[in-house]
Amino acid sequence: MIELKLPVWLLWVLRWALFLGPLAATVLLARKRRHDKRALIGGLFAFLYGLGTIFVTHQLAAEAGWWRYGGETLMFEAIPADIWIGGALAFGPMLSLAFPQTSPLLLLAPVVIGLHGTLFLSLPPLLYPGSNWFFGVLLVFVTAHLPALCLANWTAARRELPLRVAILAVGYGCLAFVVVPSAIMEAMGGAWALSERPPLALTLGAVAMGVCCVLGLSAVQLFALYGNGTAIPLDPTDRLVRIGIFGFVRNPMQLCSALVWLVLGVVLQNVWVASAALMAWVFVAGMVRWHHRYDLLLRFPDGWTEYTSHVPEWRPRWRPWIKHPATLTYDPSNATHARALRCLQAIGVTGLEFRAGDTKALAYACEPEAVSRHEGSAAFAMALHHTTFIGALSGAAVLLIVLPVAGLRDRVSSPASARGVPNAE
Repeated sequence: MIELKLPVWLLWVLRWALFLGPLAATVLLARKRRHDKRALIGGLFAFLYGLGTIFVTHQLAAEAGWWRYGGETLMFEAIPADIWIGGALAFGPMLSLAFPQTSPLLLLAPVVIGLHGTLFLSLPPLLYPGSNWFFGVLLVFVTAHLPALCLANWTAARRELPLRVAILAVGYGCLAFVVVPSAIMEAMGGAWALSERPPLALTLGAVAMGVCCVLGLSAVQLFALYGNGTAIPLDPTDRLVRIGIFGFVRNPMQLCSALVWLVLGVVLQNVWVASAALMAWVFVAGMVRWHHRYDLLLRFPDGWTEYTSHVPEWRPRWRPWIKHPATLTYDPSNATHARALRCLQAIGVTGLEFRAGDTKALAYACEPEAVSRHEGSAAFAMALHHTTFIGALSGAAVLLIVLPVAGLRDRVSSPASARGVPNAE
């Protein structure tokens, strides 16, 4: 490692260059590629993902003692805001627009090994490295910068939809549930101070937020699986998704955000964080309804009108609204299948037909809604969406586990076939 004695004025020039350089380069590159809409959308997604994950990983680095920043100018939670935003620009839209055909690993390796590996120790008083600082650098690049560039490339090329929506979900979670509360407490007062909170409050809060996140993550998963798109209007679905959790409530992601902010506010004992839930309502009243009126209503005029007349925006139905009935095929001689059917019949189902057949595993299908076939635990989880709202949340939680596992298994066994909808035995 190289340790140089750099003058303070040069370090300040470097700090501002780390913000102004990526900003200027991104603007110029975006103008140059202004006709490539997909590339611009990918760059924007990468920037937003980077904003959330760079903030979170730098907070972890500071807590672990890997490094700390010096100075008091433009600091946000002990991170220079200009370096934070500049990093999200540089390792998002700037590099993805400048080198669209280059592998993200090839772009990042010279920065990790060359710049950080040689000059990181020369940055005081701008930055003070601590013990195991190189591990922290690797963590930031693996969890923040590398996924951001992959997201930009895959979005531009319309590839790897399941991985894209997963990366977007992680980025949104970091932005909405870490950056936004931090900004609120920075402005209005308060602190995370999780070590000072009662363990019972932390446990109950974590469980409550986990249940709320199932609601939002299930919506994201359904958009990818059956809508062939993301939850973001810039990269929309091809189909109107009305199955699963969408049969109970129209805005599950906004409802998820509002509930998580409320829970965070209670756990942190901060009314300002809890009041962030109002932002979700404002967002729905403004942006979401505008998107529905000028996008979904135009693309799906008949289906959207009928859907909105049956499914509420915020208050979930107890029983789902089902446009097209689905079928659950079972083997009458299979004891496991018999128990599953008795369970479903005891709860009561809506829009689900039971069909006896020669099948080794339970099989769920709903062709009009583009659900070709689910088997085994995934089939039973889909069937739970035809029961009650609680049953649907349980089924959604199962699908969030079994479908990614099945997809990973398919990818490992046959990478070329990992683009379809996986089944879980």
